[in-house]
Amino acid sequence: MINIGVIGYGYWGPNLVRNFSEASGSKVLMVADLKSENLTKAQKRYPSLKTTTQVEELFADPSIDAVAIATPVHTHYDLCLKALAAGKHVFVEKPLASTTEQALRLVEEAQKRKKVLFVDHTFLYTGAVQKIKELVDGGRLGKIYYYD
Repeated sequence: MINIGVIGYGYWGPNLVRNFSEASGSKVLMVADLKSENLTKAQKRYPSLKTTTQVEELFADPSIDAVAIATPVHTHYDLCLKALAAGKHVFVEKPLASTTEQALRLVEEAQKRKKVLFVDHTFLYTGAVQKIKELVDGGRLGKIYYYD
């Protein structure tokens, strides 16, 4: 069983809490959000959840193995770095960070600490995206400079 803390219960956070709560092998223990009204919604739907407006409480909780981050992009780097420094695995919504330099720093930190750093993308496992990956990996499209 992996115990999860979710940061951000605004737009996408409720989906993460629901999916992690319903998945076998994972349990959401805590939700952190700056808005107390978001935490009230989370508590109403999941009464056993701990909630906090202080993200440091989530990082300091030794029972939490992994952190899922669903916050604005400009917060991703700092939150990911703090989570990794606290010894947590990290699941973060796309994009990983605001700059390439920040992203590379996070990858280095995760490797150094032997922690999983996973960037979520809504369509990551769809057939179309899997086909694109197959074509790119197979070299059939030549050198890719950009795609959207």
